[in-house]
Amino acid sequence: MAGIEGAGEVVAVGVGVTGLEPGARIVGVAIAGGAFAEYIVLPAVAVVPLPAGWADEQALGLVVSWSTALAALKPLGGLAAGQTVLIHAAAGGTGQAAVKLAKHYGATVIAAASPGKHEVVRALGADHVIDSRGGDIVAEVLALTGGAGADLVLESVGGTALEAGLAAAKRVTGRVVVYGLAGGEAAITDWDLVYKHQMHLIGLNIGVLAQAVPQVFGEVMGEMFRLLAAGVLGPGQPATYELAEGPRALPELETRATVGKLALLP
Repeated sequence: MAGIEGAGEVVAVGVGVTGLEPGARIVGVAIAGGAFAEYIVLPAVAVVPLPAGWADEQALGLVVSWSTALAALKPLGGLAAGQTVLIHAAAGGTGQAAVKLAKHYGATVIAAASPGKHEVVRALGADHVIDSRGGDIVAEVLALTGGAGADLVLESVGGTALEAGLAAAKRVTGRVVVYGLAGGEAAITDWDLVYKHQMHLIGLNIGVLAQAVPQVFGEVMGEMFRLLAAGVLGPGQPATYELAEGPRALPELETRATVGKLALLP
């Protein structure tokens, strides 16, 4: 079923649920999908309160996109101040959060996006913006890093972009965190890792992380709410569609014609 994030009002709670009451405003995630609807059933552990003063659609991404960006940068990516991070799909929902967070943590940000989205990414604070479609990503990253490569690469495009991310990472100590494959699958072999791309390759699915290592997920969410309270992260500004327009929104998302998050309004 389409849609994994939803925000709105609690209309009922199950037996044994504590800390949530009908009428509460929440945002949550259903990994199996089903958010393209007026009502959705969510596990209590998969929802968080809507920040005060935020509209429902402004909180979309809070549990998935923003937590994915934070997990990719910190507990998995090990980003430190002064390091360089290459962020693919930097104008997308997760990419935008990653740019803001990386700058907050003192990194130099190289953001890859299509030309029509460059100004959006620059406004987020990216130090360098490169063409994700027509340019030579590897050559540009190496030029910007004095030939060393990026300390950390966040990769969510897939296909040939994965190969570019691997080649743009610093040898041996570089990390590549893969959390999406919007552009299609890509293959990497043990030969590649030994003789061509010597770096740390890390896979991330935020739902699996939450289930397999809930302590780490709790730390990620705790840090995220501290950043919200400090004003580092603010309300999202998604492109909105009426619920009936869902079939039109999906092709636009698939062709990467959109910027940031998309929200369907019931």
